Amino acid sequence: MICAISFLINAPFCLATETDEPEQITPAQNDVPPGALVGERPYEMVWANRTEERPPLVDFEDLSGWTVATYAGANATFARSREQQMWGQYVGKLTYTGKSADSKILLQPQKPIPIENSFDCVNLWCYGNNWAWQPDQSTPQVNLAVHLQDSDGRGFRIPLTHVRWREWWLVHKRIDKAMLDEIKFPCAFTGLEILGGANSEKRTLYFDSFAFYTEELKPLTFEPRPARNIKPFPGQSHGLNGTGEGALPFPTREETILPENFECEFTNTVESEREGEFTFRYSGEDGICYVYKPQKGNLSEITAFVNGKQVAKPLMDGGVRFADDYGIGKLESAQLHDDTVTAIFACREGDETARVEYHLSIKQKSLILDVLCRGGSATELSLGHIGEVANPRLITIPYLTYGSSNPRVLMMSADKRPLFASVWVDWYRSNGSELYSEEWEKEDSAKINGGVKYLPKTDGTRNDLFERIFLTISPIFEETLPTIANPPSPWGKEAGNYLWQESWGPSDYEKEHERSKMLRSYGIDKLIQCNHEIAWRDGGESFTLRTKAAPKKGGDEALQRYVAAQKSLGWRSGLYTNYCDYAPVNEHWDEDGVQRTPENDWRHAWARCYALKPSRAVEWDAKLAPIIKQKYDSNSAYTDVHTAVAPWRYCDYDARVPGAGTFAATFYAYGEILLNDQKVYDGPIFSEGTYQWLYAGLASGNYGLAYTNVDLSENPLNVAFDLMKIHPLECDIGMPWTAGFFKKEGWNAPERIESSIDRFIVATLAYGHIGWLVEESHGIRLTCRSYYLIQQVAKRYAMQRPTKIEYANTDGKWLTVSQALATNAIEKSRLHVVYENGLELFVNYPTGPTADNWRIPKNPELERIIGEAIEQLSPKQREVFTLYHYQGLRMREIAEKLGMTEGSVKVHHHRAMQKLRSILKDVTLPSVEYVILPPNGFFACDKDGFIATSMLVNGHRVDKVISPEYAYLDGRSNDAESEWLATSGAVAMKFSKEPKQLEIIDIEGNEQIGFRCDFSKPVCTAYDPEGNSLGIVALEVKNGKYWLTCLEGARQYIVTGK
Repeated sequence: MICAISFLINAPFCLATETDEPEQITPAQNDVPPGALVGERPYEMVWANRTEERPPLVDFEDLSGWTVATYAGANATFARSREQQMWGQYVGKLTYTGKSADSKILLQPQKPIPIENSFDCVNLWCYGNNWAWQPDQSTPQVNLAVHLQDSDGRGFRIPLTHVRWREWWLVHKRIDKAMLDEIKFPCAFTGLEILGGANSEKRTLYFDSFAFYTEELKPLTFEPRPARNIKPFPGQSHGLNGTGEGALPFPTREETILPENFECEFTNTVESEREGEFTFRYSGEDGICYVYKPQKGNLSEITAFVNGKQVAKPLMDGGVRFADDYGIGKLESAQLHDDTVTAIFACREGDETARVEYHLSIKQKSLILDVLCRGGSATELSLGHIGEVANPRLITIPYLTYGSSNPRVLMMSADKRPLFASVWVDWYRSNGSELYSEEWEKEDSAKINGGVKYLPKTDGTRNDLFERIFLTISPIFEETLPTIANPPSPWGKEAGNYLWQESWGPSDYEKEHERSKMLRSYGIDKLIQCNHEIAWRDGGESFTLRTKAAPKKGGDEALQRYVAAQKSLGWRSGLYTNYCDYAPVNEHWDEDGVQRTPENDWRHAWARCYALKPSRAVEWDAKLAPIIKQKYDSNSAYTDVHTAVAPWRYCDYDARVPGAGTFAATFYAYGEILLNDQKVYDGPIFSEGTYQWLYAGLASGNYGLAYTNVDLSENPLNVAFDLMKIHPLECDIGMPWTAGFFKKEGWNAPERIESSIDRFIVATLAYGHIGWLVEESHGIRLTCRSYYLIQQVAKRYAMQRPTKIEYANTDGKWLTVSQALATNAIEKSRLHVVYENGLELFVNYPTGPTADNWRIPKNPELERIIGEAIEQLSPKQREVFTLYHYQGLRMREIAEKLGMTEGSVKVHHHRAMQKLRSILKDVTLPSVEYVILPPNGFFACDKDGFIATSMLVNGHRVDKVISPEYAYLDGRSNDAESEWLATSGAVAMKFSKEPKQLEIIDIEGNEQIGFRCDFSKPVCTAYDPEGNSLGIVALEVKNGKYWLTCLEGARQYIVTGK
C-alpha cells in the first residue's frame, strides 16, 4: 500500500512516500551550553538500579549531522540536552510549534542508520507534555511515527502512538506480520516523525533510547494459585487456578447465577413426548415450558410457552460461530438421560469437522444450556435475538452493564399481562475471551444480549468453547435477574457505619489534615477517607506497585504521620493501591509482566501505563499489601481500577500463561486480589466500580457508579437488581460523587445546587448505598446534610436484604416491581422498600415531566389494611374517597372533576365511610397519620422509633433525624422543631455515652438553638472549631425546651448536668 504522509495520522504500517518538499531544514544543535540545567533520572529507576533491557540503535548522545525538516507551518529545533535524564548522559530535546493538524516535523540522522538484524518490535523512551484525562487545547496530542528504508530502497512509515502523558514513558510497538513480510531486511532507520503539533506556543518533547529488536518470549513460571470453587466442564482447564492448595470462596454454589425463584411449590420435568422433540417444563402457579426440536444445530430450534401458549423464540438465530463456513450442522444424536438432553451436531468445512454439543436441562423457571465445541475452531457463541413476541420493550437494569452496552431484560405481553425474559452467560464458568451485548427492539422481536467471543491467543490458537447459558421467562421481573454467587464482605457491616470521601490526593498532607479537622468539628466522626494515587507520586512518575511514598512530600515518614493523624480523628484512613496499571518507570518493571493482545502487542492502560498481567497482579498484591499495611498502618484501602474495567478488556492473550485468552482468568485473579486486601488491611476496602455485579462482596464496596450511557440522575428508580443482588454482599458508595452523578451541566448552579444535593442524597438512599460526603465546596451545610441524613439510615440497611420493593401509582395503590414496569408507574418512582430488620424507606424521586408531592402513611401496615378495604368499595365510592382523602381535593373540586353534583359527591363519600367502618371495626377513619414528601424527599423509620426524613411541614421543607446516636434538624431558614431540637438553621445534637452530657453542633444559620434536656440544672459551655473554650453560655427555658443564644465563633456546645 502506497499512501501520502499527510494522510497517515492513524493509518496502519505502510510504504512511505514524501509528496511535499519540507518548508525548512535546519541542523540539530549538538553543543550543550556551559552551566545548562541537568535533570534527575526517575527516582524509581534509581531505587531499582535499572539498566537497559537491550542496546539501543539511537541513544541521542551525539546529534552531529542530524537535521530537522518541517512541513505545513511547523517550526522546530532539536538539541542534545541534559534537562531530563534517562539512560545515558544526554537525551534529544524537541521544541516545536505548528499551525494545524497537518503540521509535521521529521527528525533525520545524517544518513540512514543500519539495523543489523531483522526485528518485530520498536521501543522509544519519550518524555511527554500533556495528560490524556486533562485535554489541553494549547498542547494538541501529537502522533509519533518511525521511518525506515528497506534493502530495496523503499520507505516505510510505522505509526507508534500519540503523546498523551507527561514525563517519561516507554513507547512500544509490535510490528504487524503483514508489514514485516513486506519489508526486505536488512533495513535502516531514516527518521522520527512528529505530526499534529498545532500549538502556537512552544512545547517540548524529549527522546531517548530508540531500539529495534526481535522480542524473545521466554517461558514463564507462576506462583501456585487456589482452585475455583466450581467444577470445570469435562476437558476444561482453569488455568493457574488449582495449581496450589485450597479453593477460592467464590462462586458460593454450583448453580452460580441461576435466578431466584419466589415460588416454593413447583416441579420441573423433562420429557420427550414426540420423537425428535423435548419438553422442559416448570409447573407451579404458572406453567412455563421450553420445547427443543434439534435439527440443524442452531438455537432457533428452542420455543418458549407459558400456560400452553407460545410466547417467544428466545434464542432466534443463536448458536456457535466459526472462522470458516462450516455450514449447517448435521444431527448425530439427541438423547434424554437423567433429565438432561444431549444433542451433538457435526459441522464440516472441507476435511475438517467441528462437533457442537448442547446439554439442556431445567431448574426452576430457567432453561440451562451448556454449549461445548472442542478443537479451537469456534469463534463465538451468539445468543441471537428473541423472536415472535408481542409488544416487546427493553428494560434497563441499573448497575448491570458491559460499559459501552447494557444487556437488558425483555418485557413482553401474554394474555394481557406482562412477561419478562432474560438470557445470561455464566461468567463463573465461561472459557471465552470476551462478553458482548447488542440491544434493539422491533415490532415483534428484540435483542437483549450478545454472546461470547473467542479470540486467538498470541500463538494463533483459540481455546475450546465451554459455556453455560441461563434462559429465564417469568411473569415476575426479579426472577429474571442473575444471582451474584459471591460471599458477603466480612467488612460490609462495618463499612455501613461510615460515609466515604476520597481526598483526591492529597497533594499536601498538612493542608488536608487541617481540612479534615474542620470537617470533624462539625461532628463528622464516622468517615472513611481514602487517598488517591497522588500520595505515592510527586508528579508523573508511577503510582502503582509502590511501597515507598512520594519523596518530595516527605517520603514514608510524612505519609505515616498523615495516616496516624487521620485515624486520630476516629476516621478510617486508607491508601491507594492498584495492580492493573503498570508504568515502565516503576522499580518493579518487567516487560514480561505486561498483558498481551491477540496481536502479541503490549496492552495499553491508563496514561503512561501498560496493563499488568492479572497472573502477576495476584503475586504482587500478595507481596506488597502486607508491606504497605505494616509500614503505614492504614485501616482501609482503595484498590483502584480492578472493578472498573471489564475482565474481558484486560484479558491476557499471552500463550505462555495458563488460562490465556479467557476473561475468567482475569476475573478470578482480580477477585483474589480484592479478597486478600480485605484480609490484609484489617478493614473495609473499596474499588472503582462499574462491574460490581461481578465482584460484589469480594470488595467491601465500590463507587456507586457505572461508566455507561445510562443517566441515573434522570432514569427511574429501578432498584431491584442493586438491592437484591449487590446490596446484601457489599456497601457501595454514593452515586458515586456529585459531579459523577449529574451528567448535564447546570446542576451546581447556585439556584439549583440545593435541589441537586437533595436528589443526590435520596438516590443514594434508594439504591441502598453508604453516603458520599458531599464536597464542602457546595457549602458546609450541604456537606453536613449529606452526613446526618444518610449515616443512620445506611447503618441500618447496610447488608440487609429487602423483603419488599414496591411502588405507588398516582392513586396511591401499591404495585410490585413488575406491575410498576408494566404500567410505567415506575416513572413516578414513588418507592417503598422494607428491609429484613424492619427498616422502611419511602422515596419520592419523580422522573417524568411533573414533580408532585407524595403523601405517605407513617404506619404503612395500617394504610395497607385500609387500602384493602377501599378495594371493596364501589368504583364511584372508591374514586370519591381517593380524591378526597389521598389527593386532598374538596367536595366541590371533586364534583367538577367527576361531572357530578356536590350533593351526590357527599352521598358517595358518606356511604364509603359507612362501609369502611363496617369492614374496619377497630380502626377509626381517618386514623392514618401522613407525611408529605416533596420531590426528592424521603422518610425512613423503624419499629424502635428511629426517624430520618426530608419532608414538608406547613408547606416548608424540613430535614430531621431522631436516633439513639444523634438528633439533627435543618429548617432551611424556616422555624422548625422536633422532639429534641428547635431552630431555623441546621443543628445536630449528639447523645454522649457519658451520663448527663450532650453535644450540640451549630452547623449554620442559627441565632438561637432550642434543645431538650432530660437532666436537671444543665450547664452549657461553648467551644470554637479548634476545641478552645469560649466560656459558659446562659440558657433560658421556653416552650418545653432549653434555649441558647449562639456565640460568634462557636462551633460546639457541651451541655452537662450536675
